[in-house]
Amino acid sequence: MKFELIIFGLTAFFIINTYYDGKYVQLMKSWKKYYQMIMIGFVGLSAYIFMRKYPGHTRSLFTHANSIIKYMPIDKDAGDLLSPLFNMTKAGSYYGGDQNQMTSQQMRVLHSGGNSGQDDNSGNNKTKRCVSETKKKYVAAEQGWKCGACKNQLPAWFEVDHKIRLDNGGSNHVDNLVALCRDCHGKKTAFENL
Repeated sequence: MKFELIIFGLTAFFIINTYYDGKYVQLMKSWKKYYQMIMIGFVGLSAYIFMRKYPGHTRSLFTHANSIIKYMPIDKDAGDLLSPLFNMTKAGSYYGGDQNQMTSQQMRVLHSGGNSGQDDNSGNNKTKRCVSETKKKYVAAEQGWKCGACKNQLPAWFEVDHKIRLDNGGSNHVDNLVALCRDCHGKKTAFENL
């Protein structure tokens, strides 16, 4: 019932606005700076309350805000004003928390992939050649989305290679993985198999 009332109210508003040649919409447009002030106050208050309630997640909040603001179209003055926020997230000096704090998902990605000692029928310890998409993206992000060999930007169809091959005792741990473009991965594999 409430949804129908909202639709009815909006329809009535636009009918009256049309009757008075857009007078009410123009009036609402003249209050634009007040809307912006309210929005800025709301965002600031929300960030403050979040930091007070979850002090351990403050770094994550600033890091996400930094990555969002980085790609927003803003003028030079606003960029200069926000540069301390960028420096704070890069240097690790932020409000409330340990710099080495990671989410459980990040910890799981980092610590997975070690040799689990799985025995096959012949009695040899083998590690399966299985790297999750999440781990592939993590490795590529750690490299700045650049190929580990040619340093070009990785295409969407990049591949992950083991620095120490699995048959030579390597593991699926992120420290043993490198993201390569298909050409570099093919060359490396061809040279190793010669």
